Amino acid sequence: MLKINELILQQLGEVINREVEMPGVLITITRVTTSADLNYSTVYVSVLPDDKLDYAVNKLNLLAKRLRGELAGKIELRTLPRLQFRSDISEREAGDIDALLDRIKDEV
Repeated sequence: MLKINELILQQLGEVINREVEMPGVLITITRVTTSADLNYSTVYVSVLPDDKLDYAVNKLNLLAKRLRGELAGKIELRTLPRLQFRSDISEREAGDIDALLDRIKDEV
């Protein structure tokens, strides 16, 4: 399953860079998790600037069927999973935690 997730992450990243037009928005796929039955892959993305995250995730979900079709031409799997895009805010939360720890450290 790890190999499938990595393959989808790599190939889908290339497809998104080539096919999805969002000027001024940088989309990065952070991880992919695929269900055991290969029916669904949840694709976690981070977006810069942060205020475009919801817009980008919504657009990617609207384009999911087309992106899956493009991906089918690059990956040979018996069943290609349906794509579901979700926001990955772990980097933002990690930055918030680091800032909080720095503030606490400065107060001590």
